[in-house]
Amino acid sequence: MTSRWSRRCKLRKMVEAAESDILRHFEEMVAEKHNQSGNAQVEVKRLQVAEESGVSHCCHPGIDSQEFTSCYEQISEVCETYVSPDKDNDCDFSFDSFGCHAPPFDSDNSDAEADDEAPNTEFLITSLRYWASTFSVSLVAVTALLGILRVFHPDLPKDARTVLRTQGQINTIKMDGGEYHHFGLAKGLVSRLKSLVLPAKLKDLKLQFNIDGLPLFKSSKLQFWPILAIANVDYTKSPFLVGLYCGLGKPKSDLSHILKYGIIYNSCQITVKVCSFVCDAPARAFIKNIKAHNGYSGCDKCVQVGEWKNKMTYPEVNAKLRTDADFQLMIDEDHHLNQTLSPLAGMVKTITMFPLDYMHLCCLGVTRKLIYLWMKGKVLATRLSNRTVGEISEKLKALRPYTSNEFNRKPRELSEIDRWKATELRNFMLYTGPVVLRNSIPVEFYDNFMLFSVAMHLLLSPSMSNEMVDCANEFLVSFVCHFGELYGRDEITYNVHQLTHLSEEYRLFGPLDNNAAFPYENYLSQIKHLLRKPHLPLQQIIKRLSEKPAVKPPPPRKAQKVMHQHYDGPLVAPIHHSEQYKKVVTEKYILSVGDGDNCVQVVDDIALIRNIVKVDGDTFVIFQKFCHKESYFQYPLPSSRIGCYRVSQLNSTPGITKLNNITGKYFLCPDNTAFIALPIMHSQ
Repeated sequence: MTSRWSRRCKLRKMVEAAESDILRHFEEMVAEKHNQSGNAQVEVKRLQVAEESGVSHCCHPGIDSQEFTSCYEQISEVCETYVSPDKDNDCDFSFDSFGCHAPPFDSDNSDAEADDEAPNTEFLITSLRYWASTFSVSLVAVTALLGILRVFHPDLPKDARTVLRTQGQINTIKMDGGEYHHFGLAKGLVSRLKSLVLPAKLKDLKLQFNIDGLPLFKSSKLQFWPILAIANVDYTKSPFLVGLYCGLGKPKSDLSHILKYGIIYNSCQITVKVCSFVCDAPARAFIKNIKAHNGYSGCDKCVQVGEWKNKMTYPEVNAKLRTDADFQLMIDEDHHLNQTLSPLAGMVKTITMFPLDYMHLCCLGVTRKLIYLWMKGKVLATRLSNRTVGEISEKLKALRPYTSNEFNRKPRELSEIDRWKATELRNFMLYTGPVVLRNSIPVEFYDNFMLFSVAMHLLLSPSMSNEMVDCANEFLVSFVCHFGELYGRDEITYNVHQLTHLSEEYRLFGPLDNNAAFPYENYLSQIKHLLRKPHLPLQQIIKRLSEKPAVKPPPPRKAQKVMHQHYDGPLVAPIHHSEQYKKVVTEKYILSVGDGDNCVQVVDDIALIRNIVKVDGDTFVIFQKFCHKESYFQYPLPSSRIGCYRVSQLNSTPGITKLNNITGKYFLCPDNTAFIALPIMHSQ
């Protein structure tokens, strides 16, 4: 079998041979047309452009395209032989979505061709820039495409870097064996504010920061350490880059200037305040200049000192809490690295402004640890049999057709646990776990899991009373204590212990989604996908980001958008003639008549959407409600307290209500002859 390089060389030779034949035929026909019409200026110009661009298979307005058929067939045959067809044919890309609109073109008015050339070229350049940036097209490919297009548009640039406006000079700072580039906090913030629809009088705003490591290659320890930020007025929750470090160490950034003086936006002074730093445990330890959580320095939320039992454990649940004042005074000197304060200690509150991130703590930490203990635990008494694991996996796969749009991924079997993402673990913790684990694992294990799951339901709920916050704290403390009894006190590691501090984060910041790392992790994956080769990774990212055009996100959706019109019904009196749709997008949810997105709460009832209609500009929903509902579980509290029910018996008579009367969306799971309805709590 020939190598890939040999096939490429053969392909190149065949294409060059075919192009040379086309160029020879083209020169002969241009000369013939010149002798006949005497108008050779356009032909010579197009021919020169074709030769400069290395492209000879061009269409001339005075030449019959059929004369090139044989040559084109040669190239097509070569490409079909060595280039696999693109299977992704359902791409729905439109430049209109970016605000690009082509100027009107009149094919009958050939005299205006010269006048329209400039605006057409400008539009083409803008379109190419959006296209190349959206689909991550390489500079070599864009340059080759420009060579083809310059035959028809001689004013186009020759180089892709001109079209994409690639940044030329890049300033980096040598730091700790690596390189750092500072994009600028004020610059990034002002650029982000300009792309948003903001209140007319904006006097102050709060920023949330994130710092985390991003491994680049499996064969190297080289890492990115981006400094990201999100403004509290950003309804898209899209981070922007403040700085980017590439190396084996960690980044450093001085935020004192921006925090002290604020920024100028629309000729108005805006005060900038730090809301919080969302980081995982290693990054928090680095920023706060404290000892790592796997050392003897103790928890960063309480003064408990870890106990070494082949790994660091934290079995105490009632240790004294740390305060900002104690941290500033270094009351616990052993907690600080080299007995020195963090450089941020004078600007921010180093205890209360560093909330716990439930994505790393609860999803990637505790939930995955529980599944590992059930599948691979060292203690046989806590390990499930392969048959039980297989039954749970089959239950998970059976829920795939009922997955809603709020779930980024469909459930997978437990054998893929090493590759589960944080969103999959969150779905298991909140929704699928209480259903598939029931009657499959021992009762004491299930009750312990439900303490954790119900507490997380409560802490992700908006506007929860102090009484329910205290209730969630009691559940988590009980979970940690009961966890030690079931799996051993040596399994109460850092993540399990820190569950006892989550309720305090709710009191300070509200629902845990307010300080979750999900948007930052999504942005980190986008940064990594911009990398195209191992050489100079930092410079690559800076150039790729400079090529991205500024796209203004749509304003927050307030009006409903109906989609997929149909005529299948059902309709109810007095509505007999109206527009019918299968899908509607609201500010919070995506609702449809299909499984997964059709279970909603209408006032106090759980119902299934059967049709969506518009009458006189208002959107109505035709539904069937469940006649019977009851609590699905009783421990640690009746499931009806968190809106979870076991429902059955659909009402045969459909009802109708305005779309605004829908107060929530549910995840519906089949349960023999009934269904389990769980409210969707996490924010998307």
